[in-house]
Amino acid sequence: MLRYFLFLTVTVLLSCEQDPLTVRNVDIDERTESSGLTEFDPTVETGWTASDGIRTATAPASLELLPQDEALTLSFNFRMSENAEAKLLLGGQHALALPSLTLDTTAFMRSAVDIRPDVWQNLEIAYLPATATTPALLVATYLNGNLVYYQQPLPDVESGGPLTLELTEGEMSVTNLQQSGEAGKASSLASNGEVNLNLPLIHYAYYAVDGRPKTFDGWATQEPAKEGYISRFDLGAIREANRDYAIRFEGNLQIPKAGPYTFHLRSSTHSALFIDGEPVVALGPDTEGIENDGTVTLSEGTHEVRLDHYQETNWNHLLLKYSYGEQERKSFNDMPEGQAVATPRSQETTPVETDDRPYLLRSFLNFPMARVYDYTQKRTHVVNVGEADGPHYSYDLQNGALLQVWRGPFVDVSEMWEDRGEPQVVRALGPAVSFDGRPQWATDANEWPVEADGLRHRRYELDAEGRPTFIFSHGEAGEVSDHLVPNAQGLERTLTNQTGGETLLTTIASAASIRETAPGVFETLNPGLNIQVLELASGGLRLLKGEGTQRLVAELPPGEHLTYAIDW
Repeated sequence: MLRYFLFLTVTVLLSCEQDPLTVRNVDIDERTESSGLTEFDPTVETGWTASDGIRTATAPASLELLPQDEALTLSFNFRMSENAEAKLLLGGQHALALPSLTLDTTAFMRSAVDIRPDVWQNLEIAYLPATATTPALLVATYLNGNLVYYQQPLPDVESGGPLTLELTEGEMSVTNLQQSGEAGKASSLASNGEVNLNLPLIHYAYYAVDGRPKTFDGWATQEPAKEGYISRFDLGAIREANRDYAIRFEGNLQIPKAGPYTFHLRSSTHSALFIDGEPVVALGPDTEGIENDGTVTLSEGTHEVRLDHYQETNWNHLLLKYSYGEQERKSFNDMPEGQAVATPRSQETTPVETDDRPYLLRSFLNFPMARVYDYTQKRTHVVNVGEADGPHYSYDLQNGALLQVWRGPFVDVSEMWEDRGEPQVVRALGPAVSFDGRPQWATDANEWPVEADGLRHRRYELDAEGRPTFIFSHGEAGEVSDHLVPNAQGLERTLTNQTGGETLLTTIASAASIRETAPGVFETLNPGLNIQVLELASGGLRLLKGEGTQRLVAELPPGEHLTYAIDW
């Protein structure tokens, strides 16, 4: 009995002495999906020092990232001191300024840019160099996943040069340099051997057709009405009429694994697929129905793809799938039915204005924030909370997750309130920082849930300023609550476990990497956040480490709460 009391006393003393801000590292069996990009080192470095994979410099300094002016997708993370200035030279000549992201030419910015000092940012660029007949093209530029430029031509120059980052003022750090030799997402081979085909970029030529002929054969003789680049066979984004037009799509396809590929074509009119100039599958006057298959054996490497489409009816419909061997059909750069695909936001917006009183707007939301023409998901139980110039946020009432935060204007509801058509979603009008969207609460740290199990939104209560506290039931154990309040830097969030006897785990941050800079203070990479734990009386912190992904969580015993601040 004496031993028992001694053991109990020691246990109580140790638990009392344990600092709740102490972080316990836990390895978990989770891995992030590959981006398709590969890490690389700069070819020339002047004025930079490296430590733990991070390069840091004080101006003047330069990094020659890649020596040649070639098609590429480039991604890297950077952090700048206050008043720092730099420029990224595409082809050695086209200057993209940092932190403003302005170009040395007249350009339309599709999103505002808000780069805060000493916070990690992510920049991704898809770029095509100039040819003998076409100028260089900035296919897409993303800052923290927000589309800034899309299909932006660059000024004509005589010759290209290296891709260089030049720091001209202040201090700058860069890390996580990644690239591919394609101006977009290329094909890949999954770890399980499954083939994922994708044309990284598609050139299109659009023709207006007169006289309503049964077939169109003016590909070589008629001048196209317009030409450009796109990432999917999206008729709606290109066509200028409901019928009587033709489009030729062309691109280079990387085959990651040799073997038989079957292509399934579904079209309301005349369509034909060619690979390396040879016909693979077609629909038209010589075929019956609206579907057809064709199989071709392809070697590993690059192949030329062409898809000709002539629209002679009012039903605009084009789908193209592929399968490898016994693999199930997958979309081949088409606009799949029943799957949300991210598209560029229209220049015409219907903004919701905000004032000092919080505005709560229920909506659908395409999430996660995806690259143009990448897959996304439609979240159907979202509330957007905005006040004044922000911070604003979007919140998932099905799983208690904070989805995105931003400053500036509130939301664009044109796709909700105009015409009442698809997709009926809101879009943040300011540059948003997007989170992983997984359930906020869990009981097992070894495998964080994808779907919320036992969590159900019950109600929200407004405080004196009109800010909501979201309240959920957690199984039969009781309730949990979530309250977000703007502060001078960003948001303060308080999560409370009001259940009857179960210690719960709740997410503070999920990112590619999370680093503790002081007790209770953290910086994250992808997304770039600065986080400070303000209140945590008991429980503790765990850093769940997977492959390419990390999650910082807090243990919350019954009756306890967690308060932390987010800055971005």
